[in-house]
Parts: sequence; C-alpha cells; structure tokens
Amino acid sequence: MRIKSTAVLATAAAAALVLAGCSGGGTAGESSSAVAQSSLKSTGWTTADRSSIKDGGSLTLPIDSAPANFQINNLDSGTVDDQTIAGVYLPGFIQFKENGDWEANPDYAESVKLTKDSPQTVEIKINPKAVWSDGTPITEKDVEANWKALNGTNPAFAPLATNVWEDVDSVTQGSDERDVVITFKKVNADWPSVLGGIYPYWAVDTPDHFNKAWAKGPYAADGTTYVSGGPYIVKSFDANGGVLTFEKNPKWWGDTPKLDTIVFKTVSRDSVAQAYANKEFDAFNLNGSADNFKTANSRSDSKIERSLGTTQRQITLNGTSEVFKDKSVRQAFAQAMNRQVLAQAILSPVKSPVTVLNNLIYLPGQKGYQDDASKVYGYSTDSAKKKLEDAGWKIGSNGYASKGGKELDVRFVIPSDNQNSANIAQLVQQQTKLAGFKVTIDTVPTDDFFTKYVTTTTRDFDATYFAWQGTPFPVSSTKSIYYPADAGQNYTGVTDESLGKLWDTANAELNANDRIKDAQKIDKVIVGVAGTIPLFPEPYAWGVRKDLVNYGPAQFQQSSVKWQDVGYTK
Repeated sequence: MRIKSTAVLATAAAAALVLAGCSGGGTAGESSSAVAQSSLKSTGWTTADRSSIKDGGSLTLPIDSAPANFQINNLDSGTVDDQTIAGVYLPGFIQFKENGDWEANPDYAESVKLTKDSPQTVEIKINPKAVWSDGTPITEKDVEANWKALNGTNPAFAPLATNVWEDVDSVTQGSDERDVVITFKKVNADWPSVLGGIYPYWAVDTPDHFNKAWAKGPYAADGTTYVSGGPYIVKSFDANGGVLTFEKNPKWWGDTPKLDTIVFKTVSRDSVAQAYANKEFDAFNLNGSADNFKTANSRSDSKIERSLGTTQRQITLNGTSEVFKDKSVRQAFAQAMNRQVLAQAILSPVKSPVTVLNNLIYLPGQKGYQDDASKVYGYSTDSAKKKLEDAGWKIGSNGYASKGGKELDVRFVIPSDNQNSANIAQLVQQQTKLAGFKVTIDTVPTDDFFTKYVTTTTRDFDATYFAWQGTPFPVSSTKSIYYPADAGQNYTGVTDESLGKLWDTANAELNANDRIKDAQKIDKVIVGVAGTIPLFPEPYAWGVRKDLVNYGPAQFQQSSVKWQDVGYTK
C-alpha cells in the first residue's frame, strides 16, 4: 500500500499511497448487517493499560512487500507498510490524539511550540534521554539534515515531496544541541506535519546517503550495524523472503516494551486471510473482501474491529500518455464510470457504509467537504460520448471510439494477487465501453507496481487504481500530488499552473475558516484537471486476535502507535 500510508505522518509528504484492497465481491454472511457510518469511531482498537498487558510474546503482521528502501521519502518507497514499519524505530516529535489533534510526544520532545508569528518560528526541546541505539544523541543536527534533504533546493535528493520543509528558511541550534529552532521564510499553517518522523543526519546528509544509505536497512553511520531511535530495533531482515524481525532496543529510554519481538512478513493478498485463520498472523486489514471477512470470523480467537479511515480510493490517469493528454478525454472517462457501483463492489461485501467521494482535499464529515466532483463528471454515458465526439473521436460500429486511425485503447495497470484491483478494473472496463473506451487490463507483479510502473519517471500506464491515505493536515499534504506536474507524488504528470499561488495562499492562511475557503478553490481546480478520479472513502475493517490490545484499525492514531504498549492481555 502506498502512503501515498503516511494518515501516516512519518514523512514530509504527510500523505500516502495505498494499494487497493483484496478480493471484493461475494457476501459477508447473514449474521452481519451493514455498519452505520455514524457508529464508527476514529480509533477502533481495544485500549488497555500497561498493567493489564503480559510481558513477552511476539506480534506477526502481514505486509504486501518488504521495503524497497528504508528511506521512506525516497521515490521508490513510501508505502503504507513502509510507514507502519518505520513507526517502530523512527523518532517523531509529535503524536496524534484520537480526534486527529496533535501534541508533543514526550518520549522524544519536552515541548514543541510555535514561539513567534513573524517570522513564523517553531522551537523543539528534545528529550535529553533520546538517543540513537548506537549511543549518538538525537539533536538539532538531525533535524537540520532532514530539512536540507527535503526542502527541494537540491534536486539530487529527489524526495517524494517537499511539502512544508520548502517553506523553512533555517534550522538552527538554540541554547544547546537539544534545542531546535525552525524559522520559516513563508508562513505554513501545517508546520507540525513534518515532525512525525526524523532520520539520523548520517542517513540524509548527502544525496548519495539519502538514496542509498538505507536502501537495504536502517543502518548506523558504519553502514553495517542496524540502528533505531524507537522501542524496537531490527534483529534480522530476510530481503529475499520478505521477513523483517524487530527485537527490543536495549538503548530505549522509555517504558519497557511489552512484546519480545515484532515480525513483518510478506504475504500475497489472496493468501493473507487463510494465513490469519491458521494463526500465522495476529491482525490484518480485510481490504474490502467478503471472503476475508468470512475467513477471519472462522478463527475462534478472532474479532472484527472497525474505525473511520483516511483511505481515499481513486483512479489515476496518466495525463502524459497519448490516450489521456486531452483533459476532455480524461473528463469523459470519469463521466463514463458509475462510481456508486464501484464503491458498492468494494465496501458492501464487508458491510461497510457506502459513500461516493466527491472531493480530493477533504473526506465526507470533515469541515470543508463539499461535492465538487459530481458537478464536473457525474455519471453519464451520453455526456461522456459527447465529450469524446467534441474532441474529434468517432464511435465505430464495434462500439469503440477512434481518431486518426487509432482506437481509444486505455491500458489499465493493476498489481497481481489483488482481487479488488481486478474487480475495479473489470467494472471500469464494462462501464466505459458504453461510452466508446476500450480498456485493456494489464496485470503486473505487485513488487513492481510502485517501482517500475506507477512512478513519476516511467508512468508506464494509462490508468491505474490505488489509494491515497490522508492525514490530519489535508491541505498542505496534498500539494505534491497535484502540483507541480513533476512533483514527486504527481503520477498524473499534469497540473494547472494556477495551483501554485492557490496553495501558497492556503498554506499561509492561519484562520481556519478562511483556509477552508482557499482549499475549496483548490479542489475545484484539481477536480477539473481530471487526473485523479475520486471513487470512495474506505472505513477500516480488520481481523484481530481477541487478546491483542493497543493496535488495530485507527483513523489518525495509526501513525502514533505506542509500540512499547502493544501486546496481549493477561
């Protein structure tokens, strides 16, 4: 899954790519009725005090693939799995409450404060006990190196996103090395969003280190010893088998971790449910699959946990391809899709509430959400046909549109072992055919999906399906997805030049209500570009071992898991 899974805020990209879920379709059983959206909480896991948690044990969690690079701001990285794994060992100065509000994380920071409005100045007082596991203190030097790598001034770093850091003028030492002063050259209301995950200076101080130092693991400056700034440290990494094992960090200064080990194990999407039923895993995301729902319930010590989510399922169109370089053709493709049917296909099987997403900044229920998408491309085969015809395409006797002797053939790229992606692609194929589009489905290896096909350098697709996972900072975090055209997360390759000034205005606006108005202007523009077609917001539904506590589905706290408190009840 691509954070594109930083609600995971471990990176400057405060937004995350998420691969689509597993097998949809089928029924979830007569004993379960649809869950009302209003009944879902922001955090769905079972909470327990440390005193009621056993000491010891191991937690095994499934991942789609092992990290392609442990530097999750790298262009080859940044998946939801990558973000989850990074949270085990990367320090972060802020953490999130259930409602999405942030606060200083006392394990790493004594305080995080906005100390001056003009120029905007932030001060972080780092916990004096905080150290990297090799004994090196966590200091201002680390934060400064992160800023220099992620602010976009040196293109050799090529991070996924430069959001917020690009507005910082300097990062300097205050009264001592544990006192960090961040001074902004341009006001940015979402400044806390980049403080959720910090790398050691030696991993980001040069472009070569940024891109290669952590390519095969989170290493100390010696390049061979694993390092951690969290409660756990890598014990072993089997890159070929895709198994990553963590053990307790002996240099951890906080509460003693409850679990002995945490294991992340690669498994295909079509095998994970049975593996969970066989007790090979202790929790997994049902990913909109009726089969997974049924299989999870077959395990005697299992429960289904649900929460609200930040996952925004969407279809990305390659605006640089021959097929979709014309905006009107992209809009026609969007209008040819029945998004309500697509949402039902994925959400109904696991009894999740079905809602169509009509905004690319906000989710339904968030202040500022308004329906912009259906006004531009509400479902209408006739309107889609007319757009194509107005653009010079003619519908042939076989039902497909052609122009200049070329058929309108859309190559829809999806990852293997992912039935949900297959279901969506097949439905889109059926629906858009009625408007003249010929959709050819190209299934590629899951491990290659975000490294060889859906990248900003190859854009080896016409259309594809995955998800963006949002954050508590929906305005600044989305910029790198839509602007500029060559931004690290803009897989569409197209934009609208007015967006630069619109985002500058929105990010500099400290009045919440005025900022919402600015964001609504942005949404209207990016919806019109029609590079990203919003489908539906996805609540989370997980199968979880009954005695597992302090871990599971969560809307905002997924990025603030206290791994030292995760464990099994006595």
